[in-house]
Amino acid sequence: MPQFHYRARDELGRMVKGIHPAGGEDQLARTLREKKLYLISASEKGEKKKEAISFGLRKVGRSDLIEFSSHMATILSAGIPLMEGLQDMILRRKGTKFGKILQAIKDDVEGGSTLYEALAHHQQAFGEVYVYMVRAGETSGTVERVFEKLAEFLAWQEQLISEAKKLTLYPLVVLGAISILVIFVFAFAFPKISAVLMDMKVPLPASTRFLIGFSQLVQSSWHFLGLGIVAGGVGFRLISRTPGGRLMLDRLKLKLPVVGELIRKIALSRFAHHLGLLLEGGIGISDALLTVERVVGNRVISETIREVREEIQRGSTFTAALQRSGEFPPMALRMIAIGESTGTLTEALAKVSQYYDQEVPASVKKILTAAEPILIMFLAVMIMGIALSIYLPIYKSIGMIGK
Repeated sequence: MPQFHYRARDELGRMVKGIHPAGGEDQLARTLREKKLYLISASEKGEKKKEAISFGLRKVGRSDLIEFSSHMATILSAGIPLMEGLQDMILRRKGTKFGKILQAIKDDVEGGSTLYEALAHHQQAFGEVYVYMVRAGETSGTVERVFEKLAEFLAWQEQLISEAKKLTLYPLVVLGAISILVIFVFAFAFPKISAVLMDMKVPLPASTRFLIGFSQLVQSSWHFLGLGIVAGGVGFRLISRTPGGRLMLDRLKLKLPVVGELIRKIALSRFAHHLGLLLEGGIGISDALLTVERVVGNRVISETIREVREEIQRGSTFTAALQRSGEFPPMALRMIAIGESTGTLTEALAKVSQYYDQEVPASVKKILTAAEPILIMFLAVMIMGIALSIYLPIYKSIGMIGK
């Protein structure tokens, strides 16, 4: 019996690696399931490991995934043979890194692998949830529906990111202008002006003294300031990579005024979308939640989902566990409660997803629209403050000459 290298996750979501004999990946998955381990990927011992990273690609672009998902949904629902459909995609992407991955997938399927097993060899490129969803679709016989839902969700994410980029362009331009102004004033203009102002022998306003002192600090200690900024950035990155640091930062994000509520809505949108997809694919609620808690994008919400999953395993209802967490809004709870009581939980989660599909872009637009006049006012105040700090001493000096 062949030996398989495997990667799996336990009930707490921790990664487990090992080697186990099995007649195939399906048998290995069942064996690990009995040990309360959930298979992520497997490769036969001695077999060359196939990963997307071998093509120099860690993640397939979202636009590529949308096209691939839509194409797969179309060919499978139309009854076109899988090999022909994959070959069409390969010809379209010929010479690209994604085209090489598709060719490797086609070769694996021709060699007897299922589509899920072929995709699992490139899990770094497609993402764990994507591969897991295809596996669920193949198991339940609804793989074309899974590809359709994946395409819809990825298209929504792409639209949201595109809108956010358009809306953030103006604020970024204003912030860039402010940064250029500050650098120019304190590095070039103000050092020359400050010498003239100090020679005027007139009392300087507090704002002028502050600007002179800050300008001198920048000139004398710019290398220390730069080093401090770099060290702060590196320290922040290192802290954010630790479990405790990530949890702390994600908790702070949720407490931010206005923006924190948007972050919560995005996390809950991912929760509803992914959970609905997994349940529709025939995955049990406990297994689905185990996957969803790793993809919501916020560690606080992830911890809440883990607690909900553990309560369900102890016999609690899904709605009651969500309600006790305190992290889910009443509207979403009401929809889920109705769905759970009527046996239409996937439909209820679809309605929650639709609500957030509209609410998240609207919230992004509202925040960024409100930010525009604030940034303009901030820029105007900065320019006015600098101008007054320069011209008030000059005006006083001219007045003293007149006397």
